[in-house]
Parts: sequence; structure tokens; C-alpha cells
Amino acid sequence: MKVEQSLDERMDEILSRLQGIWASPIATSRFEFELKRLEREVEEQRRHEPIRAFYLLGLIATLQEEADKMQRHFKNALWHSNQDPDVRHGYGACLARMGHFSAAREQYRILYAQSPDDLNLLAELIMTTLATGRIQEGVRWMSEWSRLNPQRPMEEAVSIAKSSALLERFGVSDDDMERLQQLALNILERGKTTVKTINYTGMPADDPCWIQADLIIEEPTEVVESLNHRLAEARKSATPPRLAELIFFNFCNDHTISTEVKTSSSG
Repeated sequence: MKVEQSLDERMDEILSRLQGIWASPIATSRFEFELKRLEREVEEQRRHEPIRAFYLLGLIATLQEEADKMQRHFKNALWHSNQDPDVRHGYGACLARMGHFSAAREQYRILYAQSPDDLNLLAELIMTTLATGRIQEGVRWMSEWSRLNPQRPMEEAVSIAKSSALLERFGVSDDDMERLQQLALNILERGKTTVKTINYTGMPADDPCWIQADLIIEEPTEVVESLNHRLAEARKSATPPRLAELIFFNFCNDHTISTEVKTSSSG
């Protein structure tokens, strides 16, 4: 005799399936119809299990790459759960997966303030902070990591600290870097390129350009040259004026957070 499945068991089953799709190397577009089916099923449970339903709908929207819908669902989940930390953690992970690193960083800042000894949260805060271009703030969080976990120093901490010192020396603030990175991403989005993430990588010693073509994945040289030109034009009247001489970016065609921030300046 078949035993009827409870609502909790079914919700757990859906969560497990979404986690499998999340981790799958197969493009999420291949799961389009399954995700729509699961979405319809979960929608029916919003009245009975609003927290879990909105949480699952947020995961589904993330896998569907629908950012506005994802944020709406997670905000509802947070409201119904009275700002539950586990819900917020899931929200931060989804924001980061979709490349919304500034918003993800805010979620992790809230979580870390509530659990200041949680090294996993601190690591996520460091990663998302660096991904926004906020190198100097990232260094401060890395110092906190060293204080809490002196036996396991974070990789690239020294080179990232050198990058931070270089930016500070030339008067380049974290706000400058975050605005510049967003500018570059907006230009890429308007150009409909495949690149989704830009990671700051310091100052090249011999060729102080903005972007190097050999660091682009699946983008022709012409795209890089055009982007460099438009960025330079946009920064001509900006402050500090030497910013274009100090930095360049590393690109990837998925939303990957990189901590490989390198400084190659001799000064």
C-alpha cells in the first residue's frame, strides 16, 4: 500500500532536487520545464507554508536567472520568517550566484554582525566584498580573519593588502572602485557580451591598460578594445584622474568570485 507523502516531506524533496540542479555542471536551461513544474507546485503551498514556499521560489527564480523575482520571493520569506538567519543566508548565496555582489555583501554583513565568530560567514563576506571591488574594506575583513584564525591565513592576503595600499596611496576609494566596476559591467550588459563578472586584479607594471585581451574568456579582441576606449572616455573627467592608469580587470563568463587580486607595481 502506497503511503501518502506529507507536505514537509515533499518540500524537503523539492529542496533536495533544487540543490542538485544548483550543483549540476549542466546548463540550467536544460531544466527549464522541470523548474516551471516545481514552481507551480510550490506556488500552491504559499498559503500553507509561506516561509518554505517563498524560500524555494527564490531558489527556483535564481536557477531561472530571474533576479527581480528572486529578490521579491526572498524578501517575502524574510518577512514571514521574522528575518531568519538561514533564510538570509540563502538570499545572500542566490544574490552572489547571480552576480549581485553588493547586495550579497549587505546580507553577509548583517549575518556576520549577528555571529561574529562564524568563520564561514566571514569568508563569504570577504569574497563578496572583494567581488564588488571594495579592496580596502576586504583587507579589513581579512585582518579580522587572521585574528580569529591565525593558523589558517587566507590565500593572497599579502598581495591584496598591497593592492589596497596602492589604491589608498593614489587616493582611490572603495566607492571609486565599486562605481568603476559597475560602469564596466553596465557597458558589458548593453553590449550583450557573454562576460558576467569582472574581478579587480591590481596594477600591471609594463602595460597600464584597463583590460587585457588575453584575460577575456570567449570575447574577441575588438570587444576588449572597444570597452577600454569607452571606459577611458567615461573616466576622462573623473576623480582621481590617474585611476585608469592604476587598474585593470580580469573577466569570466560566469558569476565567479575571485580572490586572486594581484599587484605588480614596483612603486
